[in-house]
Amino acid sequence: MTATAETKDRLRKVVVEALRLDRDPASVPDEGLRETLDIDSVAGLELLIWVENEFGIQIDDEDLSVLLVDSLNVLGDYVEERLARTGTGATTDTAAHTDAVPIAGTL
Repeated sequence: MTATAETKDRLRKVVVEALRLDRDPASVPDEGLRETLDIDSVAGLELLIWVENEFGIQIDDEDLSVLLVDSLNVLGDYVEERLARTGTGATTDTAAHTDAVPIAGTL
């Protein structure tokens, strides 16, 4: 299942704020964030902390993935799945992050 437009819009705003970008959140692409926005490992972790704070979720260590910081679709699906688990949001497909690649040393 693909993340809702509302979730992705919120994520775009978080990306712009967390990375201190001088751009309209609407210009943040759905895919290829690392290359397009020049996100390194430190910026990626900072972004995920902002996402945790914005949505009131905890991203488990075993779920840390390059895919989470490279794709709004993957990140949005993950956020919605976490919200559904805690009963604070709509349900989504939990398979969104099962093919995750560890973030450490790969960003």
